[in-house]
Amino acid sequence: MRRLAAALDGITGAVVGVMTPLIIADVTKGSGRFNPAQGMFGTAMGVGASLSTTLTGMIVNQFGHSAGFVSLAAEGFLALVIVAVHLPETKQGSKV
Repeated sequence: MRRLAAALDGITGAVVGVMTPLIIADVTKGSGRFNPAQGMFGTAMGVGASLSTTLTGMIVNQFGHSAGFVSLAAEGFLALVIVAVHLPETKQGSKV
């Protein structure tokens, strides 16, 4: 089980590490604001990581491991919905 978790962690880290600069470059194309946007995104990720660990620890302490897992899954799903709704399609002529 630990090997699967480590593999999934590695895959997730690679996807986030590759896709983050690509999405930022795509959204800020032509504006000259790639570096500030990347800095703001990095800051938001750091704050989110520290708050997530703290809040999930509190949830696990109060309600158990299952509740902690469900809360993390709900946060991930909420992030997916926000990105799907608010991230513009930047490819010209795309019909999604």
